[in-house]
Amino acid sequence: MEYRNIFLANPARVSVQREQLVIEQAEKYMVPLEDISAILIESRQVTLTSYAVASLAGHGITVFLCDDRHLPSCQILPINQYCRQRKLLMAQCEIGKPLQKKLWQQIVIRKLQNQAKCLELMHHEECEKLYQMAHSVLSNDHDNREAAAAAIYFPALFGRGFFRGSDDPRNAALNYGYAILRGGIARNLVIHGLEPCIGIHHRNELNQFNLADDLIEPFRPVVDLYVATNFCEDDDVLTAEQKAGLFNLTNHMVQQAGKWYRIMTAIGRASVALANSIVDEDAKLELPHLIPLELHRYE
Repeated sequence: MEYRNIFLANPARVSVQREQLVIEQAEKYMVPLEDISAILIESRQVTLTSYAVASLAGHGITVFLCDDRHLPSCQILPINQYCRQRKLLMAQCEIGKPLQKKLWQQIVIRKLQNQAKCLELMHHEECEKLYQMAHSVLSNDHDNREAAAAAIYFPALFGRGFFRGSDDPRNAALNYGYAILRGGIARNLVIHGLEPCIGIHHRNELNQFNLADDLIEPFRPVVDLYVATNFCEDDDVLTAEQKAGLFNLTNHMVQQAGKWYRIMTAIGRASVALANSIVDEDAKLELPHLIPLELHRYE
């Protein structure tokens, strides 16, 4: 089972030999491909062989590349790994409005429940208001409870002066964490035969990851809780250590269908359930429940 997230912040040469990822720096490191979940390449002085890129894609490993601000800006995704791609693609294209509305309603409900749980874990009394709002989400979130909850949630979690889009360094941390989750979701959607550009609620023609932006919503509070716990408004810029911590969020735990899973595993289960819902025309999603921050432990 893949579980390792590899963060490359220094110059390196990366290749693949005998199903092992080979990282050559001052020393030489080898990691079995089957153990790797994702690779984040921050340094501009990292080179990959073409064989390595093809091998990583063949194993369903997401490779993130960073821009000149050291933020994830693109990724390498596998293609043609699902045996019934056309069947699922046609079902996605033909999904009916009633099912779309039910699916989005479920996603928003769980997002608000997880936001409420995040506030509860941080001992903010506004959690009760969000729990109440989660109980009153309409089909397709017709009265936009999601936006109304956000107006309460972020100031409660980060302070009255906080708003998304500001220069507060915690926004940079949130964006970094969201980008990692979004990439992991896009990877799992592709692996399970879904076309990421065809969304349920998000339908921007310029966005190649509309469906990932739908499915990420109930996972976002994991990033919010981590940032609220580990960052403050006096931080300057994201350090390599902080970025590595955000990158490793996919190895934290959530509750799903009554059991505890790594976030990356939960994303895979959510992707499968979404694909089944689309094909069966029945809104039965498996979405995560937020729990206190806990890293998965390997024996």
